[in-house]
Parts: sequence; structure tokens; C-alpha cells
Amino acid sequence: MIYYIIYTSTPNGNVTPEVLNDITQESIKWNSQQNITGMLLNVEDKYFQFLEGEEMQVRKLFDMIKGDSRHTNVTIRVQGYSNERVFTEWSMGSWMLTNKELIELSGLKDLKAYLDDPVNNSLQSKKFISMMSNLLQTWISHEPERAKRLKSDH
Repeated sequence: MIYYIIYTSTPNGNVTPEVLNDITQESIKWNSQQNITGMLLNVEDKYFQFLEGEEMQVRKLFDMIKGDSRHTNVTIRVQGYSNERVFTEWSMGSWMLTNKELIELSGLKDLKAYLDDPVNNSLQSKKFISMMSNLLQTWISHEPERAKRLKSDH
């Protein structure tokens, strides 16, 4: 069984493509050694991250993430187990979007609803897994070169 955590947080300061790339590169190094995969999404004033792997390793990583000064309000939204990974070929993918772009991207309306109101959102784990799979496919189709480059770093 694969353990996963989906959490949100609030960035400290302005998130630029360079900041997101630095986080991604650090994550790739750590995650590939720990057999953790996932995706970090930045939508304006929110981070949304999906991590998956062996439970002890994911929990250890999440403890480190909670202490990272680059963000606050780190809150687990969903955690659980899955029979298979969503992000089989990436230690860490990342994507920066605006709220407008998120609304306009087909297949991601559930993610927008979740980011708008995560506490009261009643999506179940299977729907989250499907949502993350849609996010992955949309990311690959919109940023194929970056996705390919990050894949090769794994």
C-alpha cells in the first residue's frame, strides 16, 4: 500500500518561478532517495501538495515540511492509502498557476473548489486520487518540456 498526504499551506512572501524551481530541485534530491513521489502546485496565495510513498518516509518528510520557513498554515487535508502511485515517474513535479488559469483548465474544477474551501469540502479519497491524476495529465499537456526535464531528473 502507498501512503499519501495532501496538504495546503500559505507561502511566506512572493512565489516566483525561481522559488518554485528551487523547492522542486531540493525535493527531487530528497524524494528520489526516499522513494517519495508527488506534485507541488502553487496557486497565487496557496501551496497544494500531494506526497506519496512508504508511510514512515512520507511522515518524516511532512514533519520537515511543517518546519520549513517558506510557508505557514501547513494543514493536512487528506491522508490515506492507495493501491498504486499517481506520480510514478516524478520524484516531484511542480506547477505555478493563477486562480484564473485554474478555473479555465478543464478537469481541474474540483481542485479549484477544494482550494476555495478545503475545510468544508467533502471530496473523498478516491476523488482526490482522480483529481491528482487529472492535475498530472493537465500539467504534462501544458508544460511538456518541463515535465520531461523533471522526469529525467528522477
